[in-house]
Amino acid sequence: MRIRTLAAILLALAVVVSVAYLSQQNGDLLSQRFALTPATTVPMYVAFIGVFLIGFLPAVSVLVVQSVKRDLAQRRERRLEREAQSLQGSFRRGIDYQSDGQWGRATGELEAVQGDRPEDFDALLRYGQVLRHQGRVDEALDVHRRASVLYPQSVALLYELASDYAARHEPAVAEQLEDRILRDFPGHGLAVLERRRGEAVEAEAWTTAARLQERVEQLRADGGVAVDAAEVETRRGISYQQGVTLLEGGRPGEARRVFQGLLDETPEFLPAALALGETALVEGDDAAALRRWRRGYEETGRPVFLQRIEDHFIEHEDPLSAIETLHEISARAPGALLPRFFLGRLYHRLEMQEEALAVLRELAEPLSSSASYHLLVARLHQRRGELGQAVEACMTSLALAGLSTTEYVCATCESRYPSWRDRCLLCGCWGTIDLELGVEEPAAEPLPARPEAWETEGELL
Repeated sequence: MRIRTLAAILLALAVVVSVAYLSQQNGDLLSQRFALTPATTVPMYVAFIGVFLIGFLPAVSVLVVQSVKRDLAQRRERRLEREAQSLQGSFRRGIDYQSDGQWGRATGELEAVQGDRPEDFDALLRYGQVLRHQGRVDEALDVHRRASVLYPQSVALLYELASDYAARHEPAVAEQLEDRILRDFPGHGLAVLERRRGEAVEAEAWTTAARLQERVEQLRADGGVAVDAAEVETRRGISYQQGVTLLEGGRPGEARRVFQGLLDETPEFLPAALALGETALVEGDDAAALRRWRRGYEETGRPVFLQRIEDHFIEHEDPLSAIETLHEISARAPGALLPRFFLGRLYHRLEMQEEALAVLRELAEPLSSSASYHLLVARLHQRRGELGQAVEACMTSLALAGLSTTEYVCATCESRYPSWRDRCLLCGCWGTIDLELGVEEPAAEPLPARPEAWETEGELL
């Protein structure tokens, strides 16, 4: 029992005792007659009770009415709070089911919320989303249309309507909605621009992709968002592909400016360095192309430059120049493994098995952990008919890296390719594919300068 309740009971008991005591002490007075009219009298205690009731009842009635109203209001508030909590719980469960891909359950929960709160923005937005994912595109469109009438300035609803029309196979209407976002809400069209840029890249429409990339970066800058590494990589890749398009279109001068600009910005960007050599080939200057690839290897140590030099000579049916070039590169950098490894591969390619084995045996110790090395040795033994040694070397290669005929690996996603590519097909990154040797290349030693031979335009190497 509460202290306040106990005090009230004790007070009431004291009042009753006091009234009883006073009534007993004033019995004669209370028994006297009180005249209401000349002909009507009542006992004095009746008159007192009447006066008390006339003064007390109105105040008590008001207090009782107010108490009842307050109690009813509290009950109504508690009921509304329970209903709100129930709806909020349904909404949260709907979001959880949606995130978990349980579209049927999400639809049931959000439908209950939307039924009780037909104008709730979040409920309408998400209810339409789950309907669309269930394939009920027309219903989703109706929900989002109704919501757009209630909230005509909502960019989120315009995005959802565009997605609804795209799912309904009405791309023209979806594009009109996206254009409206870009026109009427210039600060909120980033997702539209990024999606269109992705479509342009997929379609290899590089001019369009470059224009959209500029708008994406401008929109990010306007919003105070720094351009991240992914955006820089995308811009670089699009510019590179524009240069490739120019080169393939017979405009090598413009292509060279693009590739050189990329190298000025990012000297280690491998595709542009290779493409500069290809540009020189298109212009008929084979010597300049070879110098560009030679310089590219010496500046970066990337093996693809050696591969391109080798392929160039083989394509021109000049294997002797390829051998001499690799010998010269090896002599200029005695500690480098790659030129000697490529020389061994070249001998193998030219069916010079004895020479290939002689070169590769010298690399047995430094490349003992290289799967590519053991695979090449296995092929040489196979060509020589030494099947036992070929199987042993092949098994070593497989044990080291699980490698069969795949030697080029993407540094970003580890996708493997049988030959070098300028762009990974899986992750879309440019310049990340390289030969996998499995060992670290030692730091290149300073090479003796040969300015008179290096700067002469007409000299091949």
